[in-house]
Amino acid sequence: MPSTTVIQQKPARRIAQRVAVAEAALSFAGAGIAGTLWGADRMHKDVPCSADGGCAIVASSAWSHIDLIVLHDVPVALLGMAGYGALLTLSMLRLGTESARTDGVLRRLIWLFAGGGAAYSWYLQWVAYVKIGAGCGWCRSSALVMTALLLLATWEWWAAHRRQKENREAHG
Repeated sequence: MPSTTVIQQKPARRIAQRVAVAEAALSFAGAGIAGTLWGADRMHKDVPCSADGGCAIVASSAWSHIDLIVLHDVPVALLGMAGYGALLTLSMLRLGTESARTDGVLRRLIWLFAGGGAAYSWYLQWVAYVKIGAGCGWCRSSALVMTALLLLATWEWWAAHRRQKENREAHG
């Protein structure tokens, strides 16, 4: 009986590792986008954008920086870098763990970070189009990457939940 459980867990572990690699790749891509925006902000340069100049309009708006509790004038792109960095770290930790419990905790943290990041990204998209009246392709790309991370984490949570349910039904 234990050998059957081991055989059933191996494909699930391979899937979890592939998902973690995909999450790491998406996090790395998102960090590249946010890093480009933050770098442009730090160097006081415009990022390459569409002919309408929407990126420059959004980047120069008051909405591109926020005040945190004790930190003032923090670039939103820096928050994106921090969020993607956290997601990349969590994904890499998942690749290194053999513990199903630790993997489950990391999977939930990724889902929470990606959910918060996606919600905030789409809120910023609304701000850009409704409040500022311009769109930024870089910002939209970041929102899409964060949404892809959320969808991937949600799918994996659902698949893991389904596997656990099937194992409980099969064993008792």
